[in-house]
Amino acid sequence: MRDRDTAPPAPGFWTLASVEGWERFAIQGAKSLLTLFLVTDLLTRGGGTVLGMARLRAAIEGVTGAHGDIAFASQLYGLYGALTYLVLPLGGWIADRSGQRRRAMYVGAALMTLGLLALASRSWALPGLAFLIGGIGLLKGNLAAEVGALRGGSGGERLYAAYLAFLNGGALLGPLIGGWLALRVGFAAAFVAMAGSMIAAILILRTAQPVRLVDVPVTDRHGTDWPRVILAIVAVTLCFCAYEQLTNMVLLWAEERVDLTIAGLTVPPSWLAAMDGLFTIALAMIAYRVWPRLPHEPDPALKLVAGGMAIALAYGLLAWLSGAAGAIGLGGPICVAALLSLGVVLSWPSALAIVAAAAPPSRRGLMTGLFYLHGFVAHLVVGELGALYPRMAQPHFWAIHAAFALAGAAVALMIPRGQATTTSTPASAPA
Repeated sequence: MRDRDTAPPAPGFWTLASVEGWERFAIQGAKSLLTLFLVTDLLTRGGGTVLGMARLRAAIEGVTGAHGDIAFASQLYGLYGALTYLVLPLGGWIADRSGQRRRAMYVGAALMTLGLLALASRSWALPGLAFLIGGIGLLKGNLAAEVGALRGGSGGERLYAAYLAFLNGGALLGPLIGGWLALRVGFAAAFVAMAGSMIAAILILRTAQPVRLVDVPVTDRHGTDWPRVILAIVAVTLCFCAYEQLTNMVLLWAEERVDLTIAGLTVPPSWLAAMDGLFTIALAMIAYRVWPRLPHEPDPALKLVAGGMAIALAYGLLAWLSGAAGAIGLGGPICVAALLSLGVVLSWPSALAIVAAAAPPSRRGLMTGLFYLHGFVAHLVVGELGALYPRMAQPHFWAIHAAFALAGAAVALMIPRGQATTTSTPASAPA
Protein backbone atom coordinates (compact mmCIF):
# COMPACT_ATOMS: atom_id res chain seq x y z
CA MET A 1 0.00 0.00 0.00
CA ARG A 2 1.39 3.42 -0.97
CA ASP A 3 2.31 5.71 1.91
CA ARG A 4 0.48 9.00 2.22
CA ASP A 5 1.91 12.04 3.91
CA THR A 6 -0.99 12.55 6.25
CA ALA A 7 -0.99 13.67 9.84
CA PRO A 8 -1.89 11.38 11.36
CA PRO A 9 -0.71 8.82 10.65
CA ALA A 10 2.89 9.58 9.78
CA PRO A 11 4.59 8.66 6.48
CA GLY A 12 5.65 5.02 6.61
CA PHE A 13 2.70 3.97 8.75
CA TRP A 14 0.63 2.39 5.99
CA THR A 15 3.42 0.08 4.86
CA LEU A 16 4.24 -1.14 8.36
CA ALA A 17 0.55 -1.56 9.15
CA SER A 18 0.12 -3.65 5.98
CA VAL A 19 2.93 -5.93 7.14
CA GLU A 20 1.10 -6.32 10.44
CA GLY A 21 -2.10 -7.22 8.60
CA TRP A 22 -0.43 -10.09 6.73
CA GLU A 23 1.37 -11.23 9.88
CA ARG A 24 -1.93 -11.35 11.78
CA PHE A 25 -3.52 -13.30 8.94
CA ALA A 26 -0.99 -16.03 9.74
CA ILE A 27 -0.99 -15.70 13.54
CA GLN A 28 -4.74 -15.51 14.06
CA GLY A 29 -5.52 -17.99 11.34
CA ALA A 30 -3.27 -20.63 12.90
CA LYS A 31 -4.47 -19.77 16.39
CA SER A 32 -8.16 -20.09 15.48
CA LEU A 33 -7.53 -23.55 14.03
CA LEU A 34 -5.11 -24.93 16.62
CA THR A 35 -7.54 -26.42 19.15
CA LEU A 36 -9.79 -27.87 16.43
CA PHE A 37 -6.70 -29.14 14.57
CA LEU A 38 -5.54 -30.96 17.68
CA VAL A 39 -8.90 -32.40 18.73
CA THR A 40 -10.19 -33.44 15.30
CA ASP A 41 -6.97 -34.30 13.47
CA LEU A 42 -3.61 -34.67 15.20
CA LEU A 43 -4.76 -36.38 18.39
CA THR A 44 -7.01 -38.78 16.51
CA ARG A 45 -3.95 -40.08 14.65
CA GLY A 46 -2.12 -41.04 17.85
CA GLY A 47 0.78 -39.23 19.49
CA GLY A 48 3.42 -41.42 17.85
CA THR A 49 2.77 -39.93 14.40
CA VAL A 50 3.69 -36.41 15.55
CA LEU A 51 7.29 -35.76 16.52
CA GLY A 52 7.49 -35.18 20.30
CA MET A 53 3.71 -35.18 20.89
CA ALA A 54 3.51 -38.22 23.19
CA ARG A 55 6.38 -36.98 25.35
CA LEU A 56 4.96 -33.46 25.58
CA ARG A 57 1.50 -34.76 26.48
CA ALA A 58 2.92 -36.96 29.24
CA ALA A 59 4.86 -33.99 30.64
CA ILE A 60 1.86 -31.63 30.62
CA GLU A 61 -0.54 -34.17 32.10
CA GLY A 62 2.05 -35.11 34.71
CA VAL A 63 2.07 -31.49 35.92
CA THR A 64 -1.62 -30.59 35.60
CA GLY A 65 -3.19 -33.97 36.25
CA ALA A 66 -5.84 -33.23 33.60
CA HIS A 67 -6.50 -35.95 31.04
CA GLY A 68 -8.49 -36.21 27.85
CA ASP A 69 -8.01 -34.80 24.37
CA ILE A 70 -10.00 -31.60 25.01
CA ALA A 71 -8.09 -30.78 28.20
CA PHE A 72 -4.71 -31.46 26.57
CA ALA A 73 -5.60 -29.47 23.44
CA SER A 74 -6.66 -26.49 25.57
CA GLN A 75 -3.48 -26.64 27.65
CA LEU A 76 -1.28 -26.87 24.55
CA TYR A 77 -3.20 -23.96 23.01
CA GLY A 78 -2.61 -21.94 26.17
CA LEU A 79 1.07 -22.88 26.37
CA TYR A 80 1.68 -22.00 22.74
CA GLY A 81 -0.15 -18.67 23.03
CA ALA A 82 1.63 -17.79 26.27
CA LEU A 83 5.08 -18.48 24.85
CA THR A 84 4.40 -16.32 21.79
CA TYR A 85 4.03 -13.40 24.19
CA LEU A 86 6.75 -14.38 26.65
CA VAL A 87 9.43 -14.11 23.96
CA LEU A 88 8.38 -10.58 22.92
CA PRO A 89 10.45 -8.70 25.54
CA LEU A 90 13.46 -10.81 24.53
CA GLY A 91 12.89 -9.99 20.86
CA GLY A 92 12.59 -6.29 21.69
CA TRP A 93 15.69 -6.40 23.88
CA ILE A 94 17.71 -8.10 21.10
CA ALA A 95 16.70 -5.39 18.63
CA ASP A 96 17.34 -2.56 21.12
CA ARG A 97 20.80 -3.86 22.01
CA SER A 98 21.90 -4.74 18.49
CA GLY A 99 20.40 -1.74 16.74
CA GLN A 100 19.23 -4.16 14.00
CA ARG A 101 15.47 -4.04 14.49
CA ARG A 102 14.64 -4.48 10.81
CA ARG A 103 16.97 -7.48 10.46
CA ALA A 104 15.36 -9.10 13.50
CA MET A 105 11.97 -8.63 11.85
CA TYR A 106 13.12 -10.39 8.67
CA VAL A 107 14.46 -13.35 10.64
CA GLY A 108 11.21 -13.55 12.58
CA ALA A 109 9.09 -13.56 9.42
CA ALA A 110 11.23 -16.33 7.91
CA LEU A 111 10.88 -18.48 11.05
CA MET A 112 7.12 -18.02 11.01
CA THR A 113 6.95 -19.16 7.39
CA LEU A 114 8.91 -22.31 8.20
CA GLY A 115 6.73 -22.97 11.23
CA LEU A 116 3.49 -22.82 9.25
CA LEU A 117 4.86 -25.17 6.60
CA ALA A 118 5.89 -27.57 9.38
CA LEU A 119 2.33 -27.48 10.77
CA ALA A 120 1.05 -28.42 7.32
CA SER A 121 3.26 -31.51 7.39
CA ARG A 122 1.51 -32.73 10.59
CA SER A 123 4.42 -34.94 11.72
CA TRP A 124 6.54 -31.79 12.36
CA ALA A 125 3.69 -29.85 13.95
CA LEU A 126 5.36 -29.36 17.35
CA PRO A 127 8.68 -28.10 15.90
CA GLY A 128 6.51 -25.88 13.71
CA LEU A 129 4.92 -24.32 16.79
CA ALA A 130 8.41 -23.71 18.19
CA PHE A 131 9.44 -21.92 14.96
CA LEU A 132 6.30 -19.82 15.14
CA ILE A 133 7.01 -18.83 18.74
CA GLY A 134 10.55 -17.73 17.92
CA GLY A 135 9.46 -15.88 14.79
CA ILE A 136 6.66 -14.01 16.53
CA GLY A 137 9.10 -12.98 19.27
CA LEU A 138 11.37 -11.29 16.74
CA LEU A 139 8.70 -9.77 14.50
CA LYS A 140 5.57 -8.80 16.42
CA GLY A 141 6.87 -6.53 19.16
CA ASN A 142 9.53 -4.93 16.98
CA LEU A 143 6.97 -4.15 14.30
CA ALA A 144 4.77 -2.40 16.89
CA ALA A 145 7.87 -0.57 18.19
CA GLU A 146 8.60 0.81 14.70
CA VAL A 147 5.01 2.02 14.44
CA GLY A 148 5.41 3.65 17.85
CA ALA A 149 8.46 5.49 16.53
CA LEU A 150 6.27 7.27 13.99
CA ARG A 151 4.65 10.46 15.16
CA GLY A 152 1.83 11.97 13.20
CA GLY A 153 -0.41 14.80 14.27
CA SER A 154 -2.24 12.72 16.84
CA GLY A 155 -1.67 11.08 20.14
CA GLY A 156 -0.71 7.50 20.59
CA GLU A 157 -4.27 6.24 20.94
CA ARG A 158 -5.32 7.36 17.45
CA LEU A 159 -2.19 5.90 15.91
CA TYR A 160 -2.69 2.58 17.69
CA ALA A 161 -6.41 2.57 16.86
CA ALA A 162 -5.57 2.76 13.14
CA TYR A 163 -2.92 0.08 13.67
CA LEU A 164 -5.52 -2.07 15.46
CA ALA A 165 -7.75 -1.83 12.39
CA PHE A 166 -5.01 -3.23 10.14
CA LEU A 167 -4.16 -5.84 12.76
CA ASN A 168 -7.75 -7.03 12.75
CA GLY A 169 -7.91 -7.02 8.96
CA GLY A 170 -5.54 -9.96 9.19
CA ALA A 171 -7.36 -11.30 12.25
CA LEU A 172 -10.55 -11.30 10.15
CA LEU A 173 -9.17 -12.90 6.99
CA GLY A 174 -7.00 -15.51 8.73
CA PRO A 175 -9.85 -17.38 10.48
CA LEU A 176 -12.23 -16.68 7.58
CA ILE A 177 -10.06 -18.07 4.78
CA GLY A 178 -8.18 -20.54 6.96
CA GLY A 179 -11.41 -21.94 8.42
CA TRP A 180 -12.96 -22.34 4.98
CA LEU A 181 -9.85 -24.08 3.61
CA ALA A 182 -9.66 -26.38 6.64
CA LEU A 183 -13.35 -27.31 6.23
CA ARG A 184 -13.31 -27.80 2.46
CA VAL A 185 -9.74 -28.89 1.64
CA GLY A 186 -8.02 -29.75 4.90
CA PHE A 187 -5.86 -28.22 7.61
CA ALA A 188 -2.66 -28.56 5.57
CA ALA A 189 -4.01 -26.27 2.84
CA ALA A 190 -4.98 -23.68 5.45
CA PHE A 191 -1.49 -23.62 6.98
CA VAL A 192 0.15 -23.37 3.53
CA ALA A 193 -2.04 -20.34 2.78
CA MET A 194 -0.87 -18.73 6.04
CA ALA A 195 2.76 -19.39 5.08
CA GLY A 196 2.00 -17.55 1.84
CA SER A 197 0.76 -14.57 3.83
CA MET A 198 4.12 -14.40 5.62
CA ILE A 199 5.92 -14.34 2.28
CA ALA A 200 3.69 -11.38 1.34
CA ALA A 201 4.63 -9.71 4.64
CA ILE A 202 8.35 -10.12 3.87
CA LEU A 203 7.95 -8.63 0.39
CA ILE A 204 6.02 -5.62 1.73
CA LEU A 205 8.55 -5.11 4.52
CA ARG A 206 11.27 -4.81 1.87
CA THR A 207 9.50 -1.70 0.54
CA ALA A 208 9.30 -0.02 3.95
CA GLN A 209 11.74 2.79 4.56
CA PRO A 210 13.86 2.29 7.70
CA VAL A 211 12.66 4.23 10.72
CA ARG A 212 15.25 6.14 12.69
CA LEU A 213 14.87 8.27 15.77
CA VAL A 214 15.66 11.96 15.78
CA ASP A 215 17.76 12.85 18.82
CA VAL A 216 15.81 14.50 21.61
CA PRO A 217 17.13 17.16 23.95
CA VAL A 218 18.19 15.99 27.38
CA THR A 219 15.41 18.07 28.94
CA ASP A 220 12.83 15.99 27.05
CA ARG A 221 14.02 12.67 28.44
CA HIS A 222 12.30 11.15 31.44
CA GLY A 223 12.24 7.96 33.41
CA THR A 224 9.61 5.26 33.27
CA ASP A 225 6.37 5.92 35.16
CA TRP A 226 6.17 2.39 36.55
CA PRO A 227 2.90 2.74 38.54
CA ARG A 228 0.98 3.65 35.38
CA VAL A 229 2.75 0.94 33.37
CA ILE A 230 2.07 -1.80 35.91
CA LEU A 231 -1.58 -0.91 36.48
CA ALA A 232 -2.27 -0.64 32.75
CA ILE A 233 -0.62 -4.00 32.03
CA VAL A 234 -2.43 -5.72 34.93
CA ALA A 235 -5.79 -4.30 33.80
CA VAL A 236 -5.42 -5.30 30.16
CA THR A 237 -4.09 -8.72 31.22
CA LEU A 238 -7.20 -9.46 33.28
CA CYS A 239 -9.42 -8.36 30.40
CA PHE A 240 -7.57 -10.61 27.96
CA CYS A 241 -7.75 -13.58 30.35
CA ALA A 242 -11.40 -13.51 29.35
CA TYR A 243 -11.18 -12.29 25.76
CA GLU A 244 -8.64 -14.86 24.51
CA GLN A 245 -11.02 -17.74 25.21
CA LEU A 246 -12.75 -16.67 21.99
CA THR A 247 -10.33 -18.64 19.80
CA ASN A 248 -10.22 -21.62 22.16
CA MET A 249 -13.27 -23.00 23.98
CA VAL A 250 -15.75 -20.52 22.47
CA LEU A 251 -15.13 -22.11 19.06
CA LEU A 252 -15.48 -25.62 20.49
CA TRP A 253 -18.69 -24.51 22.25
CA ALA A 254 -19.97 -23.09 18.94
CA GLU A 255 -19.31 -26.38 17.15
CA GLU A 256 -21.25 -28.25 19.85
CA ARG A 257 -24.11 -25.87 20.67
CA VAL A 258 -24.65 -23.40 17.81
CA ASP A 259 -26.59 -23.96 14.61
CA LEU A 260 -23.89 -22.97 12.12
CA THR A 261 -26.03 -23.15 9.00
CA ILE A 262 -26.96 -20.09 6.94
CA ALA A 263 -29.36 -20.66 4.05
CA GLY A 264 -28.42 -24.32 4.03
CA LEU A 265 -24.67 -23.58 4.05
CA THR A 266 -22.61 -24.80 7.00
CA VAL A 267 -19.97 -22.30 8.12
CA PRO A 268 -16.88 -23.22 10.14
CA PRO A 269 -16.77 -22.25 13.85
CA SER A 270 -13.63 -20.15 13.21
CA TRP A 271 -15.86 -17.65 11.40
CA LEU A 272 -16.95 -16.39 14.82
CA ALA A 273 -13.36 -15.26 15.33
CA ALA A 274 -13.51 -13.67 11.88
CA MET A 275 -16.65 -11.77 12.91
CA ASP A 276 -14.73 -10.46 15.91
CA GLY A 277 -12.07 -9.18 13.53
CA LEU A 278 -14.66 -7.52 11.30
CA PHE A 279 -16.36 -5.78 14.21
CA THR A 280 -13.01 -4.67 15.61
CA ILE A 281 -11.98 -3.09 12.28
CA ALA A 282 -15.22 -1.14 12.05
CA LEU A 283 -15.17 -0.01 15.68
CA ALA A 284 -11.46 0.91 15.58
CA MET A 285 -11.95 3.12 12.52
CA ILE A 286 -15.00 4.74 14.13
CA ALA A 287 -12.90 5.43 17.24
CA TYR A 288 -10.09 6.80 15.03
CA ARG A 289 -12.50 9.37 13.59
CA VAL A 290 -14.75 10.07 16.59
CA TRP A 291 -12.36 10.61 19.51
CA PRO A 292 -10.83 13.86 18.13
CA ARG A 293 -14.29 15.31 17.46
CA LEU A 294 -15.45 15.04 21.07
CA PRO A 295 -15.32 18.24 23.16
CA HIS A 296 -13.67 16.29 25.98
CA GLU A 297 -12.15 12.97 24.97
CA PRO A 298 -12.40 10.36 27.75
CA ASP A 299 -9.23 9.57 29.65
CA PRO A 300 -7.56 6.39 28.31
CA ALA A 301 -7.83 4.78 31.74
CA LEU A 302 -11.61 5.28 31.62
CA LYS A 303 -11.69 3.72 28.15
CA LEU A 304 -9.86 0.76 29.64
CA VAL A 305 -12.55 0.51 32.34
CA ALA A 306 -15.28 0.57 29.70
CA GLY A 307 -13.46 -2.10 27.70
CA GLY A 308 -13.43 -4.45 30.67
CA MET A 309 -17.14 -3.88 31.22
CA ALA A 310 -17.93 -4.69 27.58
CA ILE A 311 -15.99 -7.96 27.74
CA ALA A 312 -17.77 -8.87 30.98
CA LEU A 313 -21.14 -8.24 29.30
CA ALA A 314 -20.10 -10.51 26.40
CA TYR A 315 -19.40 -13.45 28.71
CA GLY A 316 -22.51 -12.74 30.75
CA LEU A 317 -24.50 -13.07 27.52
CA LEU A 318 -22.63 -16.28 26.69
CA ALA A 319 -23.50 -17.70 30.12
CA TRP A 320 -27.16 -16.88 29.54
CA LEU A 321 -27.15 -18.45 26.08
CA SER A 322 -25.50 -21.60 27.42
CA GLY A 323 -28.35 -22.14 29.88
CA ALA A 324 -30.79 -22.70 27.02
CA ALA A 325 -31.68 -26.18 25.80
CA GLY A 326 -31.13 -27.32 22.23
CA ALA A 327 -29.27 -25.63 19.38
CA ILE A 328 -28.52 -21.91 19.68
CA GLY A 329 -29.05 -19.54 16.77
CA LEU A 330 -26.21 -17.46 15.35
CA GLY A 331 -27.66 -14.14 16.52
CA GLY A 332 -26.56 -14.52 20.14
CA PRO A 333 -22.94 -15.56 19.38
CA ILE A 334 -22.67 -12.68 16.89
CA CYS A 335 -23.70 -10.25 19.66
CA VAL A 336 -21.06 -11.84 21.90
CA ALA A 337 -18.43 -11.24 19.20
CA ALA A 338 -19.55 -7.62 18.82
CA LEU A 339 -19.26 -6.95 22.57
CA LEU A 340 -15.83 -8.58 22.70
CA SER A 341 -14.71 -6.41 19.79
CA LEU A 342 -15.96 -3.28 21.55
CA GLY A 343 -14.04 -4.30 24.65
CA VAL A 344 -10.81 -4.76 22.70
CA VAL A 345 -11.17 -1.45 20.82
CA LEU A 346 -11.66 0.40 24.10
CA SER A 347 -8.99 -1.39 26.13
CA TRP A 348 -6.07 -2.41 23.89
CA PRO A 349 -5.10 0.93 22.25
CA SER A 350 -5.63 2.77 25.53
CA ALA A 351 -3.40 0.44 27.54
CA LEU A 352 -0.69 0.44 24.88
CA ALA A 353 -0.77 4.24 24.66
CA ILE A 354 -0.44 4.52 28.46
CA VAL A 355 2.59 2.21 28.45
CA ALA A 356 4.19 3.96 25.46
CA ALA A 357 3.75 7.39 27.06
CA ALA A 358 5.22 6.24 30.36
CA ALA A 359 8.64 5.20 28.98
CA PRO A 360 11.58 7.02 27.35
CA PRO A 361 12.37 6.37 23.64
CA SER A 362 15.50 4.33 24.43
CA ARG A 363 13.35 1.62 26.02
CA ARG A 364 10.69 1.43 23.30
CA GLY A 365 11.36 -2.16 22.18
CA LEU A 366 11.59 -3.49 25.72
CA MET A 367 8.50 -1.63 26.95
CA THR A 368 6.43 -2.77 23.98
CA GLY A 369 7.52 -6.33 24.74
CA LEU A 370 6.54 -5.90 28.40
CA PHE A 371 3.12 -4.67 27.34
CA TYR A 372 2.61 -7.78 25.25
CA LEU A 373 3.24 -9.95 28.32
CA HIS A 374 -0.48 -9.55 28.94
CA GLY A 375 -0.86 -12.18 26.24
CA PHE A 376 1.54 -14.55 28.00
CA VAL A 377 -0.43 -14.56 31.23
CA ALA A 378 -3.80 -14.53 29.46
CA HIS A 379 -3.01 -17.58 27.34
CA LEU A 380 -1.78 -19.58 30.33
CA VAL A 381 -4.98 -18.74 32.19
CA VAL A 382 -7.17 -19.44 29.17
CA GLY A 383 -5.51 -22.81 28.62
CA GLU A 384 -6.02 -23.89 32.22
CA LEU A 385 -9.59 -22.59 32.30
CA GLY A 386 -10.31 -24.46 29.09
CA ALA A 387 -9.38 -27.71 30.81
CA LEU A 388 -12.37 -27.09 33.13
CA TYR A 389 -14.81 -26.80 30.23
CA PRO A 390 -15.77 -30.51 30.06
CA ARG A 391 -16.11 -30.74 33.84
CA MET A 392 -18.43 -27.90 34.84
CA ALA A 393 -21.73 -26.32 33.87
CA GLN A 394 -21.32 -24.04 30.87
CA PRO A 395 -23.01 -20.97 32.42
CA HIS A 396 -20.63 -21.17 35.39
CA PHE A 397 -17.65 -21.59 33.06
CA TRP A 398 -18.47 -18.38 31.17
CA ALA A 399 -19.29 -16.50 34.40
CA ILE A 400 -15.68 -17.03 35.52
CA HIS A 401 -14.52 -15.18 32.41
CA ALA A 402 -16.92 -12.31 33.07
CA ALA A 403 -15.38 -12.00 36.55
CA PHE A 404 -11.87 -11.68 35.07
CA ALA A 405 -13.00 -8.81 32.84
CA LEU A 406 -14.72 -7.03 35.74
CA ALA A 407 -11.51 -7.34 37.76
CA GLY A 408 -9.60 -5.71 34.87
CA ALA A 409 -12.05 -2.80 34.86
CA ALA A 410 -11.59 -2.40 38.63
CA VAL A 411 -7.79 -2.24 38.31
CA ALA A 412 -8.07 0.32 35.49
CA LEU A 413 -9.99 2.59 37.87
CA MET A 414 -6.82 2.84 39.98
CA ILE A 415 -4.68 4.29 37.14
CA PRO A 416 -3.85 7.95 37.94
CA ARG A 417 -5.68 10.43 35.71
CA GLY A 418 -4.51 13.58 34.03
CA GLN A 419 -1.12 12.55 32.61
CA ALA A 420 -0.56 12.96 28.89
CA THR A 421 -0.88 9.72 27.01
CA THR A 422 0.41 10.60 23.62
CA THR A 423 3.37 8.58 22.55
CA SER A 424 6.44 9.86 24.31
CA THR A 425 8.58 9.20 21.29
CA PRO A 426 10.46 11.91 19.46
CA ALA A 427 9.70 12.75 15.89
CA SER A 428 10.91 10.14 13.47
CA ALA A 429 11.86 10.27 9.85
CA PRO A 430 12.59 7.77 7.15
CA ALA A 431 16.29 7.16 6.81
